[in-house]
Amino acid sequence: MSATSIHLDPRNFPTRSRMGPCVWVVVTLCCWSGSLWGQARREVVQAPMDITWWDDLDMARQAHIEGQDVWAFDGSKLKWKTVPDELQELHDLRYLLMSRNKLEALPPWLSTMKDLRVVIADHNRLTTFPDVLLDMPQLVQVSLGENFIDGIPLDIDRMTKLQFLGLWGNVLARFPASLGDLTQLEVLDLLHNDMTEVEQETLKALLPNVRVVMSPPCMCEFEDPQD
Repeated sequence: MSATSIHLDPRNFPTRSRMGPCVWVVVTLCCWSGSLWGQARREVVQAPMDITWWDDLDMARQAHIEGQDVWAFDGSKLKWKTVPDELQELHDLRYLLMSRNKLEALPPWLSTMKDLRVVIADHNRLTTFPDVLLDMPQLVQVSLGENFIDGIPLDIDRMTKLQFLGLWGNVLARFPASLGDLTQLEVLDLLHNDMTEVEQETLKALLPNVRVVMSPPCMCEFEDPQD
């Protein structure tokens, strides 16, 4: 159950393809290997290559009780609709994967896990940026790609140690100026979000020292929410 050293971009997983202005469709990669997915989903985490990954919650809890280090848990593709409360027993957890489930929210108790550094919850059903993550300033890597998140919170600057923020494949419509206060941010992945050229240029000016990953600008006309 150890991590591997392969290097795959998570955006090469079954994803979206542009078929016209502001239109995205799902493309299925029929040759996708289950074992390859298991390797790739863990490689995207900034974790030591020799770390042990647990993917059975009962076994991980028992190992924790017996005094073993349980630093990394892979809860991907487990059909979770909610994050199991038992997970909070793993007090020393540092790396948490929850991709390809049916999560609509993340639990408030997640903020009690003070050693957690990485949260990956791609390919779920999140419609808003989880508030609980704002209460976790120790996080350095957060990826919430391929959800339905419509905006970045105004107080995103509370995540003071954040180095990587992945929001690719969402429906973002808000890009607050507080992003510029994330002094540790190195990469902001916004690929496959409909953004106008003006929005993109504004964002690049706001984050001159950050690698901002974006698709080509769309010919979009957005309604003013104040109208």
